[in-house]
Amino acid sequence: MPRDGEPGQTTEDVRRRVEELGWWYHHFELPSGVWTGTGEPPAYDPVERWELFEPHLPDDLQGKSVLDVGGNSGYFSLRMKQRGAGRCVMVEPVVEFVDQATFVFEQFGVDVDVVCEDVHAYCLTTDERFDYVLFLGLFYHLKYPVLVLDRLAEMTKELIFFNSHIQGVQPQPPALDETALSAFGRARRFAARKLDPGQGAEAGEVGEVGNVQRDELQSASFPRMSFLEGAYRGDLSNWWVPNYEALEPLARSAGLKVLARPHPETLVAEPERYFGTARYGELVFPRYGKAEGGPVFPGEQRAFAEPVRKP
Repeated sequence: MPRDGEPGQTTEDVRRRVEELGWWYHHFELPSGVWTGTGEPPAYDPVERWELFEPHLPDDLQGKSVLDVGGNSGYFSLRMKQRGAGRCVMVEPVVEFVDQATFVFEQFGVDVDVVCEDVHAYCLTTDERFDYVLFLGLFYHLKYPVLVLDRLAEMTKELIFFNSHIQGVQPQPPALDETALSAFGRARRFAARKLDPGQGAEAGEVGEVGNVQRDELQSASFPRMSFLEGAYRGDLSNWWVPNYEALEPLARSAGLKVLARPHPETLVAEPERYFGTARYGELVFPRYGKAEGGPVFPGEQRAFAEPVRKP
């Protein structure tokens, strides 16, 4: 008796179809025992990422709705369905990955609504809200990532799982005496400005952004994102890379409360403030792209002819 998802298929049929579907980013086992792709980098085992946020999910997702943006070949949507989720929508702009995900869902016999659309356009043209939102490994591939994060936060009813490649490493907490000295220095500077408002200008500290002093913007520990004009690690689809300190403020600014950070690149968050939505007629979205003659976004996309290294 073959262990295949589709009646009448042999293991060789499945293996042949996997090869026909091209290069796979997610490397996992199908019911037939066939694995997707070779697993050679930049492909990776999605089980490791799943295990980071799976403990924060209920044991039973019966009746819960799920949105998975940038779902690739569908592994995380599959796992949510296997946990009992009801309606599940996977948004993936790359046509080849959509074909892979459709095949995977057929093999496992699960029902997922697959939408082949740019995530910017999807988030800005739908009113639907979901109990759980998966925003995994996509943020840095977006030209307008904070806009998408804001929309996904509004679309989240219970939990959002937010994963992004970051630059730098998790900082070590400052020594106690350094912290005290820094706090004292800020207090002294504040008092000096109260007595003589011109003193800050003389020190080269002209203006503030909220409670942030201009000189603090230069700190290596200040939240920031780097803009990528060209290819990053061989990949033209990368646009923005936040540092370690930026990930949580980005989530909070979208009205989310960070509940856990199981990995430097992964947040578990819930809605804390509901900003609602604003309508501005029909959306007209600009096209954009990096490589002349290459992909143009938004809209359905084609994978690059040669696999590229992703962060």
